[in-house]
Amino acid sequence: MVNVMHYLQRSDLIVGLDPSTLARVAERFRPVFFRQGDVICAEGEPGDRMFIVTRGEVVVLKLMGWGQRVLQELKEGEIFGEMALISLEKRTATVKALTDVECLEMEQADFGDLLDQTPIFAQRVLRVLTKRLRRADEMATQDLVNAYQALIFSQAKLAESRDPQTGAHLHRVRDYCSQLAAHMARHPRFHGAIYPGFSQSIHFVAPLHDIGQMGVPDRILLKPGKLTADECEVMRKHTIIGAESLKAVLDYCDHEAFRMACRIVRHHHERYDGAGYPDGLAGENIPVEARIMALADAFDAMLSKRAYKPAFTYEETHGEIRSGRGTQFDPLITEIMLAHIEEFDRIHRHYCENRE
Repeated sequence: MVNVMHYLQRSDLIVGLDPSTLARVAERFRPVFFRQGDVICAEGEPGDRMFIVTRGEVVVLKLMGWGQRVLQELKEGEIFGEMALISLEKRTATVKALTDVECLEMEQADFGDLLDQTPIFAQRVLRVLTKRLRRADEMATQDLVNAYQALIFSQAKLAESRDPQTGAHLHRVRDYCSQLAAHMARHPRFHGAIYPGFSQSIHFVAPLHDIGQMGVPDRILLKPGKLTADECEVMRKHTIIGAESLKAVLDYCDHEAFRMACRIVRHHHERYDGAGYPDGLAGENIPVEARIMALADAFDAMLSKRAYKPAFTYEETHGEIRSGRGTQFDPLITEIMLAHIEEFDRIHRHYCENRE
């Protein structure tokens, strides 16, 4: 039998309540079971239930234009649905069973009864909600506003890319990176490296990866044929130019998202075997966000037509990605991408079929 008390005491809504109140809360939960692949609750549905995972794993998904993006994965002891239950708003995300899942479920009517009949519980809910709203407000007024201002500053300084194909590329690469990071978060090797909020941050800053190309002359950047050795050397400097430009942004707003952007801009052309540029970094000495970008950028470049090459097919691209495992690309990140390759193909197709 599931020890309801054990799981309840992990929630900031419930931890610290006196035993009698805790017992009344526990009585309102009932066990439910979901099979792998089941949608537990869907984005847009009424927020009429909250859940505690007692066995298995679930994934939180947000609808994007090309499909659903992974926001978070929850395991035993973690709670979801409580904020929609408190606010009575429609759900802002979908939760799906990654494995067979057992949960404890409380319905809105029981939650409402507890608020009405148990003043201590109602006070705790109010306190927690106030704390969360304050934290969200602080993020909006400090981190997010500053970050957006810094991005505008950066874009104003560097202007738009002169490559007419860049727009769709930026959208695609942004989605490749955030989706790949979300999958990497499940792997033990990346625990700590892929921290909470990493996927959102890389989604935010990924479009900046080639801003240094503004410092490359048109005759080289827009040359239709193959570059000479000297021209290649000039082109490679876009990584350094871009990173130096973003250092000015960090003077304006020293935000982790833009420190991540600096690392991506400078190092996304490094290779896992050390044969890349500008610093010849190898293996895990290359920042993890730059290893993600290197794979995402190459994937999109292979699928794109250029003056000097035709677009690869999806099958050809998969083969090239596979052959670059351990040389050009981080082998484990490559494995993770290939394990979910249909998602990345779908992102590419979406933007190709919905060009602005």
